[in-house]
Amino acid sequence: MAIKQISLNGSDWLFKDFLGEDWIWRNAEKPDSKDSRWWRKGTVPGTVLYDLWQNGEVSDPYFERNSLLAEWVPERTWIYKKWFDIDAFIFGQRVQLHFKGVDFEAQFFLNGAKIGHHKGMFTAAVFDVTDTFHYGGANLLSVVIEKAPDEQPQVSKTSYVREHKSRMTYWWDFCPRMIHQGIWDDVYLEVTGPIRIEDIYVRSTLSNDFQLAKLTIDSTLSSNKQAEVRLETCIFSGEEQVSSVVSDHFISEGETKISSTAQVNHPRLWQPNGSGEAHLYRVRINVLERKNDTEGRADSLLSTDKEITFGIRTVAWHRNETPDPTARPYVLVVNGHKTYIKGWNWVPMDVMYGREQAAKLERLLTLAKQAGVNMLRVWGGGLIEKDAFYELCNRFGIMVWQEFIQSSSGIANKPSEDEAFITMMVQEAEQIILRKRNHPSLVLWCGGNELQDSDDRPLDDTEPVLGALRQVVETLHPDALWLPTSPTGRCFSNTLDNIDQDPTGQHDVHGPWEFQGLSQQYELYNKGTSLLHSEFGVEGMTHLKTLNHTISESNQWPATRDNPIYFHRGSWWINEPMIQSSFGNELRNPEDLIRASQFLQAEGLRYAVESNLRRMWQNSGTLPWQFNEPFPNAYCTSALDYFTNPKPVYYAMARAYQTIQVSASFAMIAWEGQETFKADVWVVQSDRIELGELTSQWCLVGASGHIYSEFQWQGKVAPSAATRLGEFELSLQQLQEDVFYFRINLVNAAKEVISSNCYPFSVTANLVPMLVLSQTSIQVEKKISEEGAFWQLQLTNVGTQAAFLVHLEDARPVTAEGYVYYTDNDFSLLPGESKSINVQWSSIPEADRKLDISAWNSPVQNIL
Repeated sequence: MAIKQISLNGSDWLFKDFLGEDWIWRNAEKPDSKDSRWWRKGTVPGTVLYDLWQNGEVSDPYFERNSLLAEWVPERTWIYKKWFDIDAFIFGQRVQLHFKGVDFEAQFFLNGAKIGHHKGMFTAAVFDVTDTFHYGGANLLSVVIEKAPDEQPQVSKTSYVREHKSRMTYWWDFCPRMIHQGIWDDVYLEVTGPIRIEDIYVRSTLSNDFQLAKLTIDSTLSSNKQAEVRLETCIFSGEEQVSSVVSDHFISEGETKISSTAQVNHPRLWQPNGSGEAHLYRVRINVLERKNDTEGRADSLLSTDKEITFGIRTVAWHRNETPDPTARPYVLVVNGHKTYIKGWNWVPMDVMYGREQAAKLERLLTLAKQAGVNMLRVWGGGLIEKDAFYELCNRFGIMVWQEFIQSSSGIANKPSEDEAFITMMVQEAEQIILRKRNHPSLVLWCGGNELQDSDDRPLDDTEPVLGALRQVVETLHPDALWLPTSPTGRCFSNTLDNIDQDPTGQHDVHGPWEFQGLSQQYELYNKGTSLLHSEFGVEGMTHLKTLNHTISESNQWPATRDNPIYFHRGSWWINEPMIQSSFGNELRNPEDLIRASQFLQAEGLRYAVESNLRRMWQNSGTLPWQFNEPFPNAYCTSALDYFTNPKPVYYAMARAYQTIQVSASFAMIAWEGQETFKADVWVVQSDRIELGELTSQWCLVGASGHIYSEFQWQGKVAPSAATRLGEFELSLQQLQEDVFYFRINLVNAAKEVISSNCYPFSVTANLVPMLVLSQTSIQVEKKISEEGAFWQLQLTNVGTQAAFLVHLEDARPVTAEGYVYYTDNDFSLLPGESKSINVQWSSIPEADRKLDISAWNSPVQNIL
């Protein structure tokens, strides 16, 4: 028979809490239990806390400080149970019960009989239940989820950690203490004949010219008897079968490993986002049991089949352009080509990560793809993600840097050397890697986040647990890359002092995570020497609508650490003193503070990233902290708020990550006391396409639209490289305005603008002039596509002052279903200037589609 999966997911589970082992006394897990009171409806996959919230047992934990009222939840034992029927026709087949993920430790019962115990949220609990079912009748499945383990929050000692469990929910700088429990991944029955496929691993070897791929398909079969089997292995590209192989084998009872080979001519390679198509292949294996009929003729009966997706690609490290011979290589080579890492750091999309949120996951990864991201670093305090995450990354061409769940702890950052802990981590890794290694997106395994010795030096593979993990990766996933931790040093922090003391020692570095100041931000990144910048950021406030949804209006001011609500919701990232000083202490309300904070976040981070890009291939990758957030903070370093609404920094980064990008380096954003404005102009091209003759136009223009100076450059730029075009200078005495812009366009031979950039500046000591710009007016023309899924907006500044930071926003509540995508947002329009924006509506009824448009100096308009 073909493999049959019977899902046991759903909202028809019941759950209840118990103190200690009170459930045993009540026989709560048994079919004939008299324990009938206070059972609530629950959902699997899911989260205990979310189920309690939906049942009205706890207040909204995302509002103000309500999460404090739910800290009792992980101290309880919870039972989830479900009645279900099993058809009689299954009798005689092999049946396995699969729990893909239970957080964290649980006992399992079927029809009152204990079938097993499991510990560990990232490994599956699998039980053979062939002889335990009531075939043709009702069955009760019960799962006893133990009290959550006592583990370490962000500030502690890493050596205290004993479990491989997400640490973020124990409290982190961007996540309050909401310790997770629950059946957080799929539950299903798998029904097969006597022979099962336990594992498939596809490896590819490419010829030097990439025109031939030799595939090795390693299969692990399990059987409850000796048997003769035939393996039919078929390789598909889309619906087309491109290769196949048939082989016969004699297998013993237990496990048997079988290796098959095939080849694909002119393979379509899996390419990262921005480099080409992320093509996927499929392999399907049929296992047929060979038998003789009553007349001695051979016959074959399908016992099981299995299909997986894979990609054909190669990855390797190449040496950076550095004089330091001790530096690791950090240039990523994919399919023979150097690939600059345009990344972000990824954290779990929800503190209650057991919740199934397929639409939110696709939204987040779609935004990453649209922003030119080709790698996500899955941070080591979060998750080994569910399969849906890697499957979407496979489709979108987003490479995954996956860390094992180990992280620094502030006080001491060295993992335990206890043999039992190392053995546990190795056993976990062995199972995790087997489940994830076929995903072509998963190119890099890493031992953990910010693991360091007592002198703050990043650890290497001589650390016992890291060396052991590396050996598992090299054995089970030899086509993947490895790093012991992030950063990998020799110096941890990206600071001016470290750069001055050891400029070639900035290998893979972290930090800073805060806006440094109106000139200091630019000084730091102008002096940067890192080879890889795998974590750094700039803090910014959330959107006003999100703030209104999560904090009552009376508690929104002051927006400082002295406000207990704000302290609870992102205290580490409250940069209110810096924001106020940057804007002359003129910010009087949450709306103005949010705008100012988000502006500094966008300008600060885009300059940092552009500076790294201008050092291609000395620097080979930039991964800001952080793309998303798991909880609706008031302040956070995230590019998106919890409800997936992008902040201005998202669009600033999307522009920086374009395949061809013009940028400028300069000394500061507020120019008081300076005689001359100076900027160096660059083009960074990350692909290998020859663009021919180009023209670059530069101008310094006031907010009035008056052009004070302009320049034109002509020539060619080097593919897959950074090219300096020249220097621009202008005496600041010529300016008659307090706000001005430096604008750069890059035009090809067909007179098309293929890249542009625009930097705002103040001639004063701070950014107050941006707050007091004269009002202007934005004219909006709307066209709707024939199928109705797109709007095309033509936005024109019809006033006499620049429209400062034009912002488009979904006018619906933040919790409304469906999403809006814009080709650009949060940009300035000079007087008389127009810009075309495409708006895509996803899963939003036509009658509900409406936008708000505004600028700092233009009132809100409704677009219906």
